Amino acid sequence: MSDIWLFLYYPFMEAKRKLFTTRYLAVIILIGFMCILNTVTLRRFSYLTGYSVTPWFFPFLVSLYFYNLIYFALYIYFFSDAPFIQGNTMYQMIRCGRVKWGVVQIEKILISSFVYNIQSFLVSIVVMLPYICLDSGWGNVIYTLSRTNAGKEYHISMGFSYDIIGQKSPLQMMILTMLILWLAGSCVGLLMFALSLWFGRMTALFISSIWVILPIMLDNYGGVWLPLATHFSPISWTRISEIGQFRYGIPRLPSLKFILSAYIILCVIFSLAALFKLRTVDLKWSNEE
Repeated sequence: MSDIWLFLYYPFMEAKRKLFTTRYLAVIILIGFMCILNTVTLRRFSYLTGYSVTPWFFPFLVSLYFYNLIYFALYIYFFSDAPFIQGNTMYQMIRCGRVKWGVVQIEKILISSFVYNIQSFLVSIVVMLPYICLDSGWGNVIYTLSRTNAGKEYHISMGFSYDIIGQKSPLQMMILTMLILWLAGSCVGLLMFALSLWFGRMTALFISSIWVILPIMLDNYGGVWLPLATHFSPISWTRISEIGQFRYGIPRLPSLKFILSAYIILCVIFSLAALFKLRTVDLKWSNEE
C-alpha cells in the first residue's frame, strides 16, 4: 500500500509543488507573450471577416519555427533545476530509497510536461478572446485560410495546410499534437535529469540547448541531407503540420510510427540511465528558486 501511495500520489504532489513556482509562472507568461505575437494577424483577420476562430489552430501555431524554438527553450528553463535536489531530498531517499525517489522524479517530469502543454493550449485560447469559438469542425476561418491565399495577403504567420485539414479531424489533430508535445517535452526533461546526474547541470543545459536549436541549424545548413538529418533531431518532429507532408516528393519529417517509437525509446533510455546513476552518484543540494 505504501508503494502505491509513493508512485501514484507523491508524484502529483511533487509536480504540484513544481508547477506553483515563480519559474513556472514566468514560463506561462512568456508563452502568453509568444502567442500574442504570433496570433495578432489572425485576430485581425477574424475581426475583419466577422468569423471567430476555432481553438484548433494550436497545432499550426506550434509548428511555427520561432514559436517552436521558444516553446522548447522554456522547457529547458522549467527543468533547469535538474536533478531536483532540495534540502529534504536526502530524508526522502532514506525513507524510500534512491531508485524509488528517482522513479517519482521521472513521473513528476511526465506529469509536469503534460500540464505544461495543456496550459499552453489554454493560453492560446485566452489570447484569442473574444475572437474564439468552439466547434467540432475546423471552422470558417481555418478552412478559408487553407483554401485561399488570404493568409499571405493578411501576413498571417501560421500556414494552414488543406491536406492536413482534409485528412484529419480537429480532434485527431489535437490528440496527435498533445501526444507528440508531451513525449517531446518529457524527453527534454528526462534528458536533463539523466545528464545532470552523469555529467552535471551545465552539461545538461548545454546538450539540451543543442537539441532545441538543432532544427533551426538543420533548416539553414542541412541542404540535401535535411530529410535524413531530421531523423536525428527529435525537436524537429514537433512541427506537427509537417508530418506526412512532402517537399519535392521527399517527406519533410520521418513517419508518425517512427516518431512515436523513437520518443518512447528515448524516454526509456534516459529514465534507465538516470536510475542507474542514482544508485552511486554523490548528490548536492541546490535551492530551486
